[in-house]
Amino acid sequence: MAGRSSTMIVTNTPAKDLVNTNFAFVSPSDYRNFVVPGSKLAFALIADSFVLSVTGHEAIPSGCIAFNAVHRRQAKVSTDDPVSVNRFSPPENFNLALLTLELEFVKKGKDEQVDAVLLSQQIRKKFSNQVSAASLSLS
Repeated sequence: MAGRSSTMIVTNTPAKDLVNTNFAFVSPSDYRNFVVPGSKLAFALIADSFVLSVTGHEAIPSGCIAFNAVHRRQAKVSTDDPVSVNRFSPPENFNLALLTLELEFVKKGKDEQVDAVLLSQQIRKKFSNQVSAASLSLS
């Protein structure tokens, strides 16, 4: 898959508890196409616009890629649409230099305090080994 374009069919995230993982899901047989050589990480360049971490899931048919609603909106696709997908291999020393976040509460109107230290620890844990870019929406 490296160096050539592939098209996959968009489907929904296979389980509700996986929606907020910020991963794309593919069949176990397709998964090997996204593994970065020499590592255990797997990434996909989606629609030539953003990168997602990829993992295999038994519920996803071969040739399909499962996105949550945020990913579908970012790729400008719907379920059953084709989408361009390529393995993404990060360059050497591809590390986070700066991350600026804008948070939105799901329920508006309630004024809440956020513990910045705790939040930064949770973000590091949840999104370590993932690729981010300017204006990328995370779930």
